[in-house]
Amino acid sequence: MGKAAFLARRLTPSGCIVAGTKLAAHREALKSKKIKLSAKVDAAVHAVIASTEALEALGSLDATMMEIDRGTDRCIGAFSSQLASIERAFDHDDILPLTEDEAARRRDALLVRSEVLSSGTDFIRLVYSQQWVRMSAMVKALDGKDVKAAVERLGLSAEAGRLQRWTELYGKKLGVTEAKAADPAIKAVEAWHEAYGTLLVQVHAEYDDDRDETHALLRDRLLSPYEDAAEEARRTEQRARAASARKKTQAEPEPIG
Repeated sequence: MGKAAFLARRLTPSGCIVAGTKLAAHREALKSKKIKLSAKVDAAVHAVIASTEALEALGSLDATMMEIDRGTDRCIGAFSSQLASIERAFDHDDILPLTEDEAARRRDALLVRSEVLSSGTDFIRLVYSQQWVRMSAMVKALDGKDVKAAVERLGLSAEAGRLQRWTELYGKKLGVTEAKAADPAIKAVEAWHEAYGTLLVQVHAEYDDDRDETHALLRDRLLSPYEDAAEEARRTEQRARAASARKKTQAEPEPIG
């Protein structure tokens, strides 16, 4: 079992960076007070700081679920609007008949809409987990042979590709799909948690005497950066759940009568 298992909660990349930066500041403050750390603890602190610098070098994106949901909804809405615009451009054909090419373009737009967004876009108001299920079905439809060909003829391959990427990101953030283990950002986050887990174990092994004021100070200075970041992550998740609940409430139809 890795040392990361001793940590109560996983942090986002930005949370790791905040905690690691704060730990480095606390270590410098302890040095300025002439408080010397044990060799094992100091090595563990160095490992966390190095892992933090590695994460910073990657410059990884860490958006909140609400931000990802907002971006996804905009992309879905835009794709739907593009299809609708093509259809509207070729309506009233009873007055002005369509050419063969125009009729073919309208058929392609109607095909894509009927297969990908047959029920419209109201599903973007569902709670996150339910929306992701609908998005997954949408992406599966986009991979269909006839739909893919129609999308290419319409010149919407880039937009369809972005819809697929938003769906992948949505699933990863929800934790319902796995991130690629080879992703450097994923490896860096895993290494950071392993380093801080090791620090946690070393701190408790070296400084666990509650009667010693220095031990209490060192536990606070070395472990509070992670604990504070974990508490902020907990509050962020609570806000996300509340936003998801509000989204569901807004989507529920009002009772008749």
